[in-house]
Order: sequence, then structure tokens, then C-alpha cells
Amino acid sequence: MAALLVSKNVSPLMSLTIFVTLQMMVGVVSGRLLDKTKIHVMNNISEPLLVHGWFRNDHEVHRLLPGESHRYKFFKTPFLKMIWACTFEWKGAFHRYNIYDSRRDSCYEYNCYWQITKDGPCQIVHNYTEPLCFSWNY
Repeated sequence: MAALLVSKNVSPLMSLTIFVTLQMMVGVVSGRLLDKTKIHVMNNISEPLLVHGWFRNDHEVHRLLPGESHRYKFFKTPFLKMIWACTFEWKGAFHRYNIYDSRRDSCYEYNCYWQITKDGPCQIVHNYTEPLCFSWNY
């Protein structure tokens, strides 16, 4: 009876250990276990743009002139869902958008490129000729 109870307690732990090991092996084999992800945000508006992103090491407001960009960097982990939000403000407008969502975004070689327009953010996707444009979250 005691052996049966021990085997029931060990089984979930063994399953979890195997799952984590396999996930880590996939990361090691691909060489991308903890690579630095970079989010590039470019101002495609004809006036200055204030960008406030809530990233781990960067909570500042960045003022981007037309054509300028800012880059956020962070380590993406395959084990956690990650969402990074930013607010975008220019004369007479204030919007918010989840500029990075690990469930949605698959950035080319860990680089995500965004152009900010008055209608919404547009992601530059590798192998596409036109950017994918989205509506503002609010």
C-alpha cells in the first residue's frame, strides 16, 4: 500500500521533470533558450510621438520625432506568457497597445519591428511586402 502511495506522488513530479527537460532541450538545440528579444518602435506620424513602454528595465517616456525609433530589449523565456504594453501620445491623441504578446508575435530572429501610425500600430513581418496593421487597444 505504501509503495502505491509513493508511486502516485512521484508520477506528477516525473511528468513535470520530463516536460521541463524536453522544453529546455528544444531551446538548447535551436540555440534560442534565452536570447534577447528586441522591439523596435518607429514614429510614422508627421509630428512628435511620446512612447511610454512598461518593460522590465525601461519605464521612461521616449519622445520620437518623425522617422525616429526606439528599441526595447528583454530576455524572452519559453516558459512564461509575456505581454508588454505601451502608450502612444501625440497632439490630441492618446492610445494604448500591447506591442509584444508572446502568443501573437513571432519575431524574425528575435527582432520585432513596429511602425506607429495615427490609425494604429503596424508590424513589419519578415517575408511580407506589406506591414500587418492593427487597431488600437483604446
